[in-house]
Amino acid sequence: MLNLGANRLRQTELVFLIPPKLRTKGRFLRHRKLGKWGEKMLKVFAKKGGAKKGSLKSKLRRAMPGFSLLKPFVISEANTTSVVSSTMEILKNKGLSQTSYEQCYQLSKQLPRNSTVKKRLNHWLEQHIKIQKQITSLPLLVSSDIIESLFGNFKHIIERGPQADMNRITLLIPALCGNRDEKTIRTALNQASHRDLEKWESEHIPYTVRKKRKAFFG
Repeated sequence: MLNLGANRLRQTELVFLIPPKLRTKGRFLRHRKLGKWGEKMLKVFAKKGGAKKGSLKSKLRRAMPGFSLLKPFVISEANTTSVVSSTMEILKNKGLSQTSYEQCYQLSKQLPRNSTVKKRLNHWLEQHIKIQKQITSLPLLVSSDIIESLFGNFKHIIERGPQADMNRITLLIPALCGNRDEKTIRTALNQASHRDLEKWESEHIPYTVRKKRKAFFG
């Protein structure tokens, strides 16, 4: 019915009411928007009284007849997507720890007892909180957003150099993590000798193409 209603609204003066499109990539990230759209549409159809002939409301009712009959499903879907969206926001920003685990678990209680989403969410939380306790005392990363942001900052910095080479400059990445004060940075610079850097580079960073080219023509 969703696609049918969208087709009836497309290329009409009601085109601004078309539901959000679920794309192939990141389709589950857009379910919350679809849920909000459904709630707003229910409020429009719930208004009592007949619509004036030729009004937008009357045209909308003809384009999507019986939408109000889907009220139980729309409310359930909107509630589910709201809980999932809030859970994702907590885990992406705070990681998985005992505190965030309890917050997400409390959110899952808003879902029906027989909800498949609730069962799978709680199973995931219980499974991964055990992993977090086994390997670290820090929150467990559950999203690549933080790492992508870190490498985004790293790329922005190395682009300033005329010949960015992925060798010891990778040591810059830890410096971008957390809040480093001047004292910590000065201590690290004083304790890291050039010989130590060369040794670390030879052990962990392979010989780059640029270095090979330079050595060959040299």
